[in-house]
Amino acid sequence: MRHAMTILVLMLAAAAVATEAPPGSNDADYVPPIVPDELLLMDGTLLSGRLIEERADVIVFETASLGRLEIPRSQVKRMASDGERGGVITDPDYNSLMFCPTPATLEKGDGYFRDFELFFLNFGYALTDAFDLSVGTIFPISAEVAMIAVGGKLRLINRSEREMGLALTGSFTKLEEMHFGAVGAVAGFGDRLRSLNLAVNRTFDDDGDAETVFIAGGDVQISRRSKLLLEYMSSAALLEDNDSDLKGFLNIGLRFFGETHSFSLTGFRPLSEDTGSFVAFPMIMYSNHW
Repeated sequence: MRHAMTILVLMLAAAAVATEAPPGSNDADYVPPIVPDELLLMDGTLLSGRLIEERADVIVFETASLGRLEIPRSQVKRMASDGERGGVITDPDYNSLMFCPTPATLEKGDGYFRDFELFFLNFGYALTDAFDLSVGTIFPISAEVAMIAVGGKLRLINRSEREMGLALTGSFTKLEEMHFGAVGAVAGFGDRLRSLNLAVNRTFDDDGDAETVFIAGGDVQISRRSKLLLEYMSSAALLEDNDSDLKGFLNIGLRFFGETHSFSLTGFRPLSEDTGSFVAFPMIMYSNHW
């Protein structure tokens, strides 16, 4: 018991020393040390200095060696001010929402892996700063079911340099004996913290059927590590059958992310008058960027 009391006293003494004010802090002329702000750029550059101003699309930052800089927000990966190393982290999946792409492309040499609904696997790689290539397949549940999909995105206008971004998209999929694909375009406003996007795709298949699909999507960062996602997708029934009560599909949910990983959880719901007690179908997506 005596040893236990001795250890407890030592622990309390150590805690008191650890929380003790720094020497001189009680002096009238004591000035606490200045901890510089930090700015981590997308290319890995770490700037140390003073955060002057935050605008919607520009960060004004000052360093002793470089002076005052105006840095596009899209080039900023993380900020930390007043010594707080928990600065804002931007979404690594800024090139797409869940179904709706954005006009943004990855930086040359960057890549990602995405697992959608556990069954659908997607790999992407940036061949240039303006062109992304992706390959998709399904988890090998059965040797009788095989799928391969190839897609690409070509950025025409950079949203970080202009008011609106624009990109062309295309994909081709082989599922067993079926072949189908799509070509389209996506326009969008915003940055990695918030965006509003509209994608238009013309789809086709082996039977010669073609249809136009519209996808509208927006996202907004609501905390340091989370975003709110909202998407609308038109349906073939809406475009080809005016008597149908199906008015498209709505997808809404949250994305939680770190610097290289993200996890999205949403609810996918048809917009129809005849849904009974059905609320929404759960959608999940995990991604890892490098």
